[in-house]
Amino acid sequence: MNKNRLNIGLAVALFLTGFTGAHTAHARGAETGSFDVTLRYSPQESVGTSVPALAADISERPVRLSIVDGRTGSDPAIIGESTDDDDRNWPVRVKNDLVAWANEVLTKNAGDWGIRTAPDAPLSLTGKLTRFHIGESNKALGSTYNADVAVSFTLADSHGRTLWSGTAQGDATRYGKSRSEENVNEVLSDAMKEVYANALAEPALQDAWLGKPASGSGGSATSATSATSAPMAPADLLSELIKLKKQGFGTDLLVDYIHQHTVSAPLSADELVKWKQAGMPDEVIKAALDRAGS
Repeated sequence: MNKNRLNIGLAVALFLTGFTGAHTAHARGAETGSFDVTLRYSPQESVGTSVPALAADISERPVRLSIVDGRTGSDPAIIGESTDDDDRNWPVRVKNDLVAWANEVLTKNAGDWGIRTAPDAPLSLTGKLTRFHIGESNKALGSTYNADVAVSFTLADSHGRTLWSGTAQGDATRYGKSRSEENVNEVLSDAMKEVYANALAEPALQDAWLGKPASGSGGSATSATSATSAPMAPADLLSELIKLKKQGFGTDLLVDYIHQHTVSAPLSADELVKWKQAGMPDEVIKAALDRAGS
């Protein structure tokens, strides 16, 4: 009898040990691998409030709003990385349409801020998403989330002529639970809203929107056309253009930047090769050649 009880007790112990081990392995598995999230707009704005100061008559001129994807990378679904308890990196992937989400957020915020939109409006404000990144850093208890977003904007008239162009950035950080889809959405929503607020608060954009003479750059967005007109050596100009290109400025903005400067000397053949190796488009190089000695 005692022997039977011992065997039964041993069997139960082995079963419970196996169950606990499988449960622990399953729990660890839930904390590793690709972190897949569905984007939802849920801003927290725990630090400050993203609301642009708009001219009173902005609402009298409707606009068409749109966001397109201008990011680089082999997999557009990957939007960042997450770390586990062993400091291994795992990709953060978005399950729904990122560009559709960005357009919905822009339309919602524009409406909340009193901006009128219409599909046949004579003005169009198009944003090119150049950076959309989320990073989760696993801590002893929970995780720290950092979001970083950048969008290059262009305001055009009904003939497609560019009236204004610039780039706006936004970021957000918060501490939360490990691998939390809710926390991911909170920081990305805050960063996205900040980008839109920074762009729309730009005085030069509002002047172009209202048909007024440009008053210069003074807002949170960065305009490539606000550069000084001091002469620059070709090497120095290339260095500045590389900085702008890394921040997501497109070819048109880089050309506008060059037009605000005088290039102090003609570009040599070796310098032309360096510009090409740096990834400068032909239009940018031609603009620099045209400005040499101007």
